Amino acid sequence: MHRALAMSMGEQIDIKYTSLGAVSGIGASSHYLQLGRYGLLLDAGMDPNAEGEEAIPSYDVIKDKPVNAIIITHAHFDHIGSLPIAIQHFPHSRVYMTPATAELTEQMLYHYLKVQQKKQDEKGEKFSPLYTEEFVGKIRYIFQSFDYGWEFPLHGCEESGIRFSFFDAGHILGAAGVLIEWKGKRIFYTGNTRKSAQFILRGAKYPSNIDLLISESTYGANAEAETIVPSKEIKRFAGLLTEHIKLGGIILIPVFALGRTQEILALLHRLRRRDQIPAVPIYITGFGIEVNKTYDRLLHKTYPGYDHGMLRKISFGRWSRGRKLRGPAVLLFTSGMMIRGTASFDYARQLADSPRNGIFFVGYADPETPAGLFRQKKFESLKAIFGVESISCQVEVFHFSAHSNRRELMDMVQQVNPKSIILTHGDNDAINWLKNSISNSIPGSKIFIPEKLVNLDMEL
Repeated sequence: MHRALAMSMGEQIDIKYTSLGAVSGIGASSHYLQLGRYGLLLDAGMDPNAEGEEAIPSYDVIKDKPVNAIIITHAHFDHIGSLPIAIQHFPHSRVYMTPATAELTEQMLYHYLKVQQKKQDEKGEKFSPLYTEEFVGKIRYIFQSFDYGWEFPLHGCEESGIRFSFFDAGHILGAAGVLIEWKGKRIFYTGNTRKSAQFILRGAKYPSNIDLLISESTYGANAEAETIVPSKEIKRFAGLLTEHIKLGGIILIPVFALGRTQEILALLHRLRRRDQIPAVPIYITGFGIEVNKTYDRLLHKTYPGYDHGMLRKISFGRWSRGRKLRGPAVLLFTSGMMIRGTASFDYARQLADSPRNGIFFVGYADPETPAGLFRQKKFESLKAIFGVESISCQVEVFHFSAHSNRRELMDMVQQVNPKSIILTHGDNDAINWLKNSISNSIPGSKIFIPEKLVNLDMEL
């Protein structure tokens, strides 16, 4: 039988998958796909809670395998932090991402080096980075960027027939899911995805009729998130914020510099403009200020209706570390995980003992980090970490995540209608909930939960 006719009739092809980084939880995301004699690396993250070699994916495992392209879905550090190292391992690989991700990736990598240098200086230790600023400057020129919806080939290997398309993931500026087409089969990797709109970004878009779906599972175990009505959550947020402001308190909102800072700043501006919160000083600090500039400069290219320069216009003031705390005020500080030595960690220690103050969480936090412990209200552990006698401030969690809740994840799965699914980027409870739900809603689908460094041989 002619090969093309056989393929149109559903010829099976073999694909190999290996998770090189974290599978459960949020760590160093990196996935290897081998399509025949061609290889693809999906994301090249670094674990923000680990150091040195332990923080990076196990690239040595695929050192003797083909790696023709490195595809980056978005610029959060757990997806791009080890990109310079991956490029050193695989110097002939093409590097693909969206235009906004290309710019943000360069910013994030430079920022990481500066933060690490500062940490080592404070410890009085010599800084031995895994890569240098000079190398980051050089690799920027090999990034190839494509807008959402543009189909492009595996350059230099056009004979492979592999083609790619980026889909808006709705997660942060430039975030993309990637569709990979090969020999009549369609593979879709979600990266991090948000199906519904946020305060700035629109919701994600997805392809249909997928043979293999590789999906994040971050909120799969969170039953509460899927019951939240956004308008009611915004009202609750505004009400509690107002209560503390009227008491003269300070509200700390720990945020990620990329994504959460911009979305929550837009929400606060909306609430002030509508007189739903009092007009008090709202301060931001850290790297988020630089990211704001990038949002303002690039976002209107993706969303033509975006008010060019909006975040710059509504920025309320920059907080310096030596400034004396005085309320009422709102502090929008990095980091979202409240890692020791960051602004959010330092000010949480100062605010913790007064019930007039509040610490409000508006996104995901690793359960093992200070932010995760706050979200779980494990105050005894926190008192030891922060060196305080009591934690009397109000601690609240709001569901304003940049990830889909589990019902939205299920809606996405049903929309793309995959024959096979690999579940990753979530804790064990999250992944298992999704596995059971998909089994019930799509009978006959093949569901895989990978183990780190264990090869999955798949027939599609």
